[in-house]
Amino acid sequence: MQNFRRILTATTLLLALSPLFSSGAGELSTDNDLTIRNSSISQVLARINTLYQYLRVNALDDMDGDELEENLTRAVIASLDDPYAAYIGPEDVQETQESISGTYVGIGVYVSKMDPMFIDWDDSTTYMLQVTSPFPGGPAERAGLKARDLISHIDGQALAQMDATEASEMLRGQEGVPMTLTVHRGDSVFLVSVTPEKVTAPNVLHSMLEGTSYGYISIADFSDSTYSLVSEALTDLSGQGMQALVIDLRNNGGGTVNSAQLVANFFLDDGDTVMYTSFKDGSPRRGYATVASDQTRKYRIPLVVIVNAGSASASEILAAALQENDKAVIVGQQTFGKGVMQEMLPWQDGYIRYTSSHYQTPEGNDIDGEGVTPDITVQEPPMSDEQIEEYYDFIYDNPDIFTAWIEERPRYSRENVEAFADTYSSQVSFDPLYLKILIRNEYFYSMDVEDRPVVDPVYDIYVKTAIDHLDSL
Repeated sequence: MQNFRRILTATTLLLALSPLFSSGAGELSTDNDLTIRNSSISQVLARINTLYQYLRVNALDDMDGDELEENLTRAVIASLDDPYAAYIGPEDVQETQESISGTYVGIGVYVSKMDPMFIDWDDSTTYMLQVTSPFPGGPAERAGLKARDLISHIDGQALAQMDATEASEMLRGQEGVPMTLTVHRGDSVFLVSVTPEKVTAPNVLHSMLEGTSYGYISIADFSDSTYSLVSEALTDLSGQGMQALVIDLRNNGGGTVNSAQLVANFFLDDGDTVMYTSFKDGSPRRGYATVASDQTRKYRIPLVVIVNAGSASASEILAAALQENDKAVIVGQQTFGKGVMQEMLPWQDGYIRYTSSHYQTPEGNDIDGEGVTPDITVQEPPMSDEQIEEYYDFIYDNPDIFTAWIEERPRYSRENVEAFADTYSSQVSFDPLYLKILIRNEYFYSMDVEDRPVVDPVYDIYVKTAIDHLDSL
């Protein structure tokens, strides 16, 4: 189903790679009378070929042709000066396919890392692995990792000189074998122990918020199946009498942009702008606006969207589209700020990922590096650097207290959560809410998956803020 119309002129670019390798100085003319000459690259390739032929005959060691091609490919990608670009070689195809299928062994976290060639030793984000978002309920989240945390070492091994693929592969670890991460959060540096396990990339979860007529949908990432899953969730919630809706995009690192656009279409009016897409100056691809259509059912109910620093890319597209078209109130914290999009190009049994376009919000705002600003800001109880260390010391110095507590009080209830915080609050200086969340999480993770609550409207201050807003309408 085509749910969107593109206005302006959208030109599909068919890549014809062969002229790049011709021996002549041919040219490609575009609608903008831009002439792209390939004589320069032909000369470069000719010089490289001359060097290759010379070394093939005279060098003592033989050259590996496959390795040569891979290194040349990586060099071309590196010359883009694009921190999101990468060559995914054949050896990493399985990992890419596992990512698409959604199930693999790891700690359950989305991460990003710049290429080592972009290292700036005065900017730690250029050489450390940055947590974009942990999977809800995964080992990383249970260990306390948060969006924007920086990881410098895994089991004492520095990650600075690794590319994103190498660092991500190391972070996956081995099933059941604990690993120690060196985590940087603000000015604080601490160790976190986490054990890889089989994890499933989170998808769409939904439920009614207990004691209300409000529906709740959590979208942990955007894939090709997200639209249909959200559609099913909306149908189910409507059947349960939903009068308002909360969409939770916290720690949603993005994914398929088209999927986010389709979800937006459930709530936007026909003709509302979803986003603007622009391309490189001189590109034969023309910029366009994506607008909503009436080719899907609409939900005209009060809507709240929850975001945080881990909400990025496609999540920000959805949040900004609903906010700037006055269809939703945004609750939470400033989002990640990723206003560019990447494409995947199959290449020699692998893939090339590169940044292909820039996007703006319906009002023409560029959020790259800025993020989406919530209408209602949620302030988490503050933690000083000393309290962060104290928090982790409390977890690791008392490994059995959570299990023992749940064995003695197996029923998850507000009374048991409050009792845990009352029992141990005198031993710590940080806000007791964090103790409540710790034991709440342990209760949840001790349950069978099908018995776990989808959402906690009591101790989750983001959800509680969303409910309070809907109650005030």
